[in-house]
Amino acid sequence: MSLKMKNFSIIGAGKVGLNLGYALARRGFSLKKISDCLPERARKARLIIGQGQATSNNRIAAAAAEIIFICVPDDQVPRIVKEISVNDFQGKFVYHTSGVLSSKVLLPLSKKGGRVASFHPIQTFALKEPDPKIFKGIFFGLEGEPEALKLGLYLVRELSGQALIISPENKPIYHLACSLSSNFLVVLLNEVKNLLESLGLNEELALEVVTPLINKTLHNVKKLGIESSLTGPIIRGDKKTVQKHLAIARNRPALDRIYRAMALEALSIARKRELPPDKIKALKQLLVRK
Repeated sequence: MSLKMKNFSIIGAGKVGLNLGYALARRGFSLKKISDCLPERARKARLIIGQGQATSNNRIAAAAAEIIFICVPDDQVPRIVKEISVNDFQGKFVYHTSGVLSSKVLLPLSKKGGRVASFHPIQTFALKEPDPKIFKGIFFGLEGEPEALKLGLYLVRELSGQALIISPENKPIYHLACSLSSNFLVVLLNEVKNLLESLGLNEELALEVVTPLINKTLHNVKKLGIESSLTGPIIRGDKKTVQKHLAIARNRPALDRIYRAMALEALSIARKRELPPDKIKALKQLLVRK
């Protein structure tokens, strides 16, 4: 296996495939084919990347290159693998970008001679256009066969990223951590937006108000650690403030569930920070539904 392998194909021209293709093309790699079940999306991605050929035939895409990236939703990966497994994969490297699936889903391609691994960028892809800096400094979750991992490490370096090697059985735990960090943060911010909209703020202003607070919190977590960064009524044992929060949340069922669950977890941190037992007991009685 040569680390100088430079040609690749992408199956799946969504946001992940588009950003990956765009980034690799700008680092000297050669896109051969980009495939998608929506031909127009493949053609648009090829135009943005500026090289390669668009197709809707995944087998042709897989046959055209030494490195193949499968960048489709998790539930579509097994179908794609079955579809292209009629090909010969001798001398080829195949990666999927799913965060939750392990490289074991690529076993049929390994049996056809391919070296396989999962290659998951720990990043969120929301924009429709590629971001030239989206991979810089981020971690990639890698797991799979040794030779595929070796090439994967090289690809990560070429993308200016860092590698996190994980085991196949730990992929779901790893992905849950990623989802909590990004997806559920958005859910929490949606509740924040709803509260501030009730004060007459639009979404743009609401985010402008809370962004400095969020940024400072992340700064504190990085500098001081998680437990030391917790502030607010729970860590102070402020029962009256929590009662007022619960009164507001009472008419918002989703917020009420979120607040109670997160406040109880905050109480666990407060216990480690040695909040007096009587205050812990009083808060817990408030937060646990009878």
